[in-house]
Amino acid sequence: MVDESRLVRLFETLVRIYSPSRKEQVIADYIKGYIEALGFLAYEDEAGTGDVLSSGNVIVTIPGTAEGPCILFVSHLDTVEPAKDVEPVIENGVIRSKGDTVLGADDKAGVAVMLELASILASKSVLHGPVHLIFTVAEEVGLEGAKALDLSDKKIDYTYVLDASGKVGTIVISAPYQDSFEIEFKGRAAHAGMAPEMGISAIVAASKAIGCMKLGRIDDETTANVGVIEGGKAGNIVPDKARVVAEARSLDVNKLEAQAQHMMECCKAAAKEIGAKVDIKRYRPYDGYLHTGDDPVVKNVMDKMLAVGITPRLEKSGGGSDTNVFNSKGISAVNLGVGYDHVHTTDEYMPISEMVKLANLLVELVKVK
Repeated sequence: MVDESRLVRLFETLVRIYSPSRKEQVIADYIKGYIEALGFLAYEDEAGTGDVLSSGNVIVTIPGTAEGPCILFVSHLDTVEPAKDVEPVIENGVIRSKGDTVLGADDKAGVAVMLELASILASKSVLHGPVHLIFTVAEEVGLEGAKALDLSDKKIDYTYVLDASGKVGTIVISAPYQDSFEIEFKGRAAHAGMAPEMGISAIVAASKAIGCMKLGRIDDETTANVGVIEGGKAGNIVPDKARVVAEARSLDVNKLEAQAQHMMECCKAAAKEIGAKVDIKRYRPYDGYLHTGDDPVVKNVMDKMLAVGITPRLEKSGGGSDTNVFNSKGISAVNLGVGYDHVHTTDEYMPISEMVKLANLLVELVKVK
């Protein structure tokens, strides 16, 4: 039922479309055209009406042909850089880029599989309940498209996001809460050669704060990182400003709170020690979620996997995805493995067999027997 050749051609077409975060209009238009050619309706929501996003989320509803559960599938349209002029190469059943760009399988493999499902359902060869397909934008830069979604008019039974690394059969049942920090240290400028004692180095304050912090793997549920540090104007000036960008994540919200307080206390103590000031902006890009194997959204996909010969694997993740946003909106969702690997690098690759396996799983998920 799944047309492997059509699926591969579609995937190759998608990865050649340049669609970095916040520049997804071209691929959004392609998706709408593809869906409309099948006889279904597709529209963009208002996520792209502001100054930041070029496109809205693309939303598709495929009416049911039989009584059955309403299922929502989600993948995102944007990719990380470098993604200009992607040239896919097939070797031994695996698709890679020619080597100087990402492939974009994250998440265009998910997009391709969803479009293949739409093609199959358009053929009327499968009895199914109502199906929603949502293609989100700006996932890689803060899950912005998913956050802008309004699904209050849709009654959804099961939601599956197609955006996890790992072989098909992977079910991500837990992902972390994340807190992000933008920290500015303020000191006092002075000539570093003639009057260094008159200055207060913001960089020294920042370095003391970072040196105090527990970073990296805190425990099996918690991580922390300082990703950016910048400041100063010249080697002969005591720097009066320094900026630090950091984050902490945990599957346990109480552990996250403890780590966040620790990092902020380190900043305050370092600033006080040398007479500097510090301004800390803390915000939460997304909440975490946790499911068990007994939850309906998990049990349903496990049963369907077994029906098509796929061994389910329940996993926890240290990364966030649109799945986090759906759960925070009260829509029970899990993230499914797509089969790609080495994402966000020029070594990214996509086994064709995994895409076919995932497409077969989607058909099984919507099929009414």
